[in-house]
Amino acid sequence: MGIVDSIARSLGSLRPLSDTELEDEREALRQRYVSTGDVGEATNLYDELHRYDGEMTDRANKAYERENPNPPEPRHRDHGWYLPDDD
Repeated sequence: MGIVDSIARSLGSLRPLSDTELEDEREALRQRYVSTGDVGEATNLYDELHRYDGEMTDRANKAYERENPNPPEPRHRDHGWYLPDDD
C-alpha cells in the first residue's frame, strides 16, 4: 500500500482495499450491525454497509465490462420495443 492509498483510506475511500479485504471488512461490519442494540449505531452501520455494497457492485460491473468489451446488440421484439408479447 503506497502513500496515496494510505491517505485515501484515511479519508474513507474503499478503493485501496483488495476484494478479499473489502469482503472481510464488510462481513465484520455486518456482524456489528446484527449484534448492536443501539438504533443510532445501527443506522450508521446500515449506511456504511450500503457504501461497501456500492463499492463491491462498482468493482463487479467494471470486471464484467473488461471481460465483455463488445456487448451484444439489443434485441428487438416482433412488434416493436415497448409493445407486449401477448398476441
